[in-house]
Amino acid sequence: METINLSFLAVSSAAIGLAAIVFMRLANFWGLVAHPNSRSSHGTPTVTGMGVLVPIAVLVYYLWQPQALSWGFVLGFTIVSVISFIDDVYFLKHSLRLIFQCIGLGLMILHLPFQSSGIEIMAIGTAALILGIGVINAYNFMDGVNGMLTLHSILVLLSFLFLNENLIDFENNSRAFTDSDFIINLIIPLTIFAIFNVRVHAKAFIGDVGAISIAFVILYLMFSLLLQSGNYAYLLLFSIFGADAGLTVCYKLILGENIFVPHRDFVFKKLVHIKKLSHLRVSLYYLSAQAVINLVIIFIVPQHPKLSSQLSILFIGTVVLIAAYITLQHQMNKIVNANGGHIEE
Repeated sequence: METINLSFLAVSSAAIGLAAIVFMRLANFWGLVAHPNSRSSHGTPTVTGMGVLVPIAVLVYYLWQPQALSWGFVLGFTIVSVISFIDDVYFLKHSLRLIFQCIGLGLMILHLPFQSSGIEIMAIGTAALILGIGVINAYNFMDGVNGMLTLHSILVLLSFLFLNENLIDFENNSRAFTDSDFIINLIIPLTIFAIFNVRVHAKAFIGDVGAISIAFVILYLMFSLLLQSGNYAYLLLFSIFGADAGLTVCYKLILGENIFVPHRDFVFKKLVHIKKLSHLRVSLYYLSAQAVINLVIIFIVPQHPKLSSQLSILFIGTVVLIAAYITLQHQMNKIVNANGGHIEE
C-alpha cells in the first residue's frame, strides 16, 4: 500500500484552486473563448483552456517530488502541454501539432523501462507511439460535450489508483507502478474543473491543453501499469471512448476525410445532435459503460492471466465494442434518413 501524503495534497489543492480562480478571471483577456460553429456541440461562447490546471498540478508535484518522474516524461509532457496551450490561443496547423506530439511522446516512451532491445524495442516503441498519437487526439475530441472528458478521466485515474494500491506480483508482494499521490494530484484539477463543466450549461471547457495533457499522463500511467503488471487486458480500462474514436477515425480514413478536423461523426456527438439526448445524459451513459468494464477487469479478471487469456479478453471486448458501435451508428443513420438526410440543430 502506498502512503498518502495529506499535507502535500492539501497544499496542492489550494494552489490549483487559486490557479482556477485566476484563470477564470483572465480567460477573456487571453482570448480563451470557444465560439460555437457548425461542428461544435455548444451553443454559446464558452471559456476554454481551463485544462491548464493539469500542467499546473504536474508542476506542483514535480517541485515536491522531482525524483519521482523521469526527465523524459517531464520534458515530453511540457512540450505537448505548451504547444496545446498555444493552439488554444492561436490556431496551429495540424501537422505542426502532430510533430510536437510525436516528439513529446517519443521522449516519454524512450524513458520507459522496457525489457527489450534491438528490433524488438523499435517495434514496441513504434506501436506505443502510434497508440499514443491516437489516444491523445481522441481525448482532444471529447472536449465539447459537457462532462464527457472530465468524468471519463476521473474514472480511469480512480481505476489506476485502486490498482496502484492493490497490485501484487507473482510472489504476492505489493508492486505499485507509480506514486499514489501523483494520481490523486491529477484528480484534483479534474474535480475542480468538473464544477465548471459537469452541468447543463458549461462555464468552461478543458481545451486542447487539458485534453492532450491529461491524455499524455494517462498514457504514461497505462504504459507503467502494463510494464509492471504484464497484463494487457488493462488496455480495456479506457476502451469505451477508444472504440468510438478509433472506429470513427477508421471510417473517416476510408472516406478520405481529414481526421484532425473537429466533426460530429462520433457516436457520442450523434447522440447529442441526432438523438437529442442531453450532454450530461450521454456522458453518464459512457461513464456507466466504462465503469462496468473497469469493475470486471479489476475484480474478475485475474491480475496475472496467461498471455492467451489476455488476448482472448481483449478480442472479446473489442468485438462487443465494435458490435455496439455499429448498432448505434445504424440507429443514428436511420434517424437522419427519416429526416431527409438532414440533422436538426
